[in-house]
Amino acid sequence: KHPQVVAAFKELGVKAFKADWTRSDPLVSAALASYGRASVPLYVYYAPNSQEPRILPEILTPEIILSAFGR
Repeated sequence: KHPQVVAAFKELGVKAFKADWTRSDPLVSAALASYGRASVPLYVYYAPNSQEPRILPEILTPEIILSAFGR
């Protein structure tokens, strides 16, 4: 955990959700398909007041996350 990312999550009230696809759960499969994906990891950011979610890269860095938050 990167201190700046943790602080940004807290300050902005960002909530993280994790879906477990270990056993190919049909709900997770459907969610992946809804984003045009067939595998994990998938990172999606729903920015406040945005109509569309932002798909983030499969490999995240603190800079990528902070940039998604407009930092």
